[in-house]
Formats: sequence, structure tokens, C-alpha cells
Amino acid sequence: MEDVVIKISNEHYESDSDMENAIKYFAAEGKNAGKEKPLKCRGRGVSSKASKAADQMIAVQKAFGKAAKRRMYQLIVSFPEDMRNAVVIQRAADAIADMLFEEHQVFYGIHTSTDNWHIHYAINAVSYMTGRKWHQSKKEFAEMKEKIRRIIKKNGL
Repeated sequence: MEDVVIKISNEHYESDSDMENAIKYFAAEGKNAGKEKPLKCRGRGVSSKASKAADQMIAVQKAFGKAAKRRMYQLIVSFPEDMRNAVVIQRAADAIADMLFEEHQVFYGIHTSTDNWHIHYAINAVSYMTGRKWHQSKKEFAEMKEKIRRIIKKNGL
């Protein structure tokens, strides 16, 4: 069995429209409309509606005066072809959002249109609780990946 692939996109999402377009893509709206039917979309700390979620993230950034440079991160969790249990993947997606991003707004969509089902997470770079930006060293990212793998295993995959 293949392993789960976990990566952070190199995209910087420096403008309001960059964030809005990415979140709409995750929700299969905008340019992605009709090409994808997400298994589930959810917001944690934001609406589960893509356009509203983007507006809420932008509002937090502007309230803290941090609407510049990298404003959002995209985390992608991709499952091997033989992992297609919708209930378990949804449960793992929720647990990842809830456990790893306590201080940050998160919107995600689970995509099933490829051989490898995958989750796109939009993570607000600015904490809605402290106003601090989210940064991770390579070591911290490696630790986060291990936590994600444990969450997935705990949820039955």
C-alpha cells in the first residue's frame, strides 16, 4: 500500500483575489465549477461557503493589519488509490482541521475526481486569536506530517 502524501503548496496567495480563487477552487466553484464535485467542504472558524470563508479570512487579516505578503497556506493531503472510504476520509479531514489549526481559520474541500482522493486545506496565515502569522520550520512541518499520519490512522485508514 502506498503512503499518504502531505505537502504545503509553494503558492503565496498575496492578494484578496488569490485567496478567493483558491478557496473557490477547493469548493469546486469559479474556474473549477462542473469539473469537480467535492465530497465535502467545511470551514473551521469560517463559513462552509467559499466566498464567505474568503471574506472572513480577509477581514481577520485586515483587522490585525497583516493583509500583505503570504496571506494563506495550502496544505494538500493525498491518499493512495486504494483509500476510498468516504466516511473515514471525511472524519480524518475534520480531525486534521480541528486538531492542527486551533488558532487559524481553515476551509477545506475533499476532491474525488482523480485516482487519488485528496483534501485541499486553505489556512489563514494570520491567527484570529493572536494576530500572529503562521510559520513553520522544516522540523515543525515534519512533526505536523507525523501528526496528520497518526490522525489518519486513528480514523481508520
